[in-house]
Amino acid sequence: MKLCLIQSRVSVAQNRHALLLGKPKALFFRKLRNIVFQDERHLKAHPAFNWLNAVSEAESRGDSTIGQSVHKAVVEETYTLAHNVITSTEPSSAVGLTLHEEGEVSFRVWAPHAAGVSILLQDKLLDVPLSRQGDFWAARLIPGCLTKGTAYKVLIHTPDGRRLYRRDPYAKSTEYTSEWCFVDDPDTFEWSEHALRPFEEVIIYEMHVGSFTPEGTLASAMAKLDYLADLGFTQVQLMPLTEHSDAWGYNPRQLMALHGAYGTPDDLRRFVDRAHQLNMGVIIDVVLHHGAVEGNALWEYDGWGPDWNGGIYHEGGHDTTWGRAFGFWKREVRDMIEEACQMWLRDYKCDGLRFDSANDLPPEVVQEVTWRLREAFPGRILTAEVTPENPMSVKQLGFDSVWVHSGYFDIIQQHRALGRGHHGGGDWAAGWDLPRLRTVMVLHYGFENPTQCIKYLLGSHDQVGCRKGGAWYKDYEMIGGQHRYAVDQYGGGRTDPHATASARLWYAANVAAAGLPMMFMGTEFAQGGWWDIDEHRRLQWSQSEDPIGQHMIAAVRAANKLRHEHVALRRGWANILHEDRPNGVVAFERVYEGLPRMVCVINAGRNSFQSGDYGCWVGGGTFEEVYNSHDPEFGGWDGVKTNGGEPKPSYDGKLWLNLPGQCTLIFKQLA
Repeated sequence: MKLCLIQSRVSVAQNRHALLLGKPKALFFRKLRNIVFQDERHLKAHPAFNWLNAVSEAESRGDSTIGQSVHKAVVEETYTLAHNVITSTEPSSAVGLTLHEEGEVSFRVWAPHAAGVSILLQDKLLDVPLSRQGDFWAARLIPGCLTKGTAYKVLIHTPDGRRLYRRDPYAKSTEYTSEWCFVDDPDTFEWSEHALRPFEEVIIYEMHVGSFTPEGTLASAMAKLDYLADLGFTQVQLMPLTEHSDAWGYNPRQLMALHGAYGTPDDLRRFVDRAHQLNMGVIIDVVLHHGAVEGNALWEYDGWGPDWNGGIYHEGGHDTTWGRAFGFWKREVRDMIEEACQMWLRDYKCDGLRFDSANDLPPEVVQEVTWRLREAFPGRILTAEVTPENPMSVKQLGFDSVWVHSGYFDIIQQHRALGRGHHGGGDWAAGWDLPRLRTVMVLHYGFENPTQCIKYLLGSHDQVGCRKGGAWYKDYEMIGGQHRYAVDQYGGGRTDPHATASARLWYAANVAAAGLPMMFMGTEFAQGGWWDIDEHRRLQWSQSEDPIGQHMIAAVRAANKLRHEHVALRRGWANILHEDRPNGVVAFERVYEGLPRMVCVINAGRNSFQSGDYGCWVGGGTFEEVYNSHDPEFGGWDGVKTNGGEPKPSYDGKLWLNLPGQCTLIFKQLA
């Protein structure tokens, strides 16, 4: 019988005790981690036992957590060596834990340098030894050993006599502060019927679950899905959900475990299922190119890791800005990467993936993964962040669509050039640089279909989010150096009518432009400042209820509805029709054979033409105004003349318009 001090991650408890009891005690705690006690008498005789009792007394004097957390982190239960629960040691192909229909459980783990490997079953206090299968260790267990929700972890014996407690790298659910993993059984969930939507119908809402609601959970976010469906969004893109050690989710501790603070695997299934009931899809942001700097569950996994190479999962990987890259040259690592993608589409029935910083992944790995995903899950959208955007990502790497960063920066630079926003500046006083804006509206060079580009003219989490408390960024120097919501980039914030007018006009342009529109959470009600996860910078739902927020919500809803109603805005080819550099006016058409032509006129400048005397070249035809970003319902300015009410014929190839300043107008051709 053995009572052990946990070797696993107790850093949270240790750091808390260092603050409460002093640095020497924290150092003492670290030295105790590897001590193994032969029996209870031996444990009680050790000075650590008296110290732990003292901590418990401290808890009774007012600290409600310290005693329990230390005892949980230090004293483990007694485990019985159990060969009798093994039904087979035959080689298994699946890695991780697999539940079989007849109730048996198979488990397989990669640990080539281990001298021995066991799986510990918490509820039954069993230590089940695994059999070596080349570089893997595996066993098949009798029915009932592990069921949904029960806890397990891996015990690795190293050749030099160390005992290492590890997680299952393929686990779907874990306890953040320990190595305990929890069994997930996706087959027990009952799904609603759902049909995948065509790519052309995609309108993305980007969400960070942890800061979307005050609770920061999938369950609370699910309650807001009706709101998003009412606004006309068709896909909810969730920022990384895997367990992470950073604020935003881009430092994964391992690649398949759901971040426990957000909820359970079934909570995610309920979220996806509710989205499907509302005819929305769910896209998951996956981070595959590196592991976390802190709390990396895969680091030196089986105890081997000479020269700080990171061990079996990181051997040969280079250091990145965010953490050590994986050893992509290994078949076992590639298989893990692929399973980390397939899992979201298979076990959670998600509708697509967004590959973070895909240009940091080896091209041959990306090609292999996307090919297999297409084969196994046809119709799911595979999107990627590739900087700078490159059509080869679609043509060669197998992605359906890529994020287009440049349009956002081109627009903000123009506002800065004209002395707008918080930037000051005046770099191009001669007027708007329309050639740069031209590519924002039509397809970027090399792309062949509007669905291949994802455009977010009001910003994504990268542009809106700030980890530095609002400070200046060197790499954003070209747009003033700051990460901000759109109303702060375009002017003086949400109370500045020029800023909100610009936000409305550019979102309408985004919806009409060639590409798939995307909006970051909070932008739909003109949230100001910057986004982060703290209580002051997370989503401020109160702003959605004031007049400014309600006006912006109405504008977004109407723009999304327009895109749903007019096929040409989704499928049509885009051509520039009209450019007026001094006034900052540009017009383009969306044309799809056999369907009414749509024309979008953008007046990004502040000059207003209110006498029906602004001539915009359209080439002929009669038109009806179907969207005006200065509509009073959207918070437009009082007294602004529009073109609604009656069809407008063109003369000499031009539409003669009332064209308000800082406004987007969209027309449908009638004849």
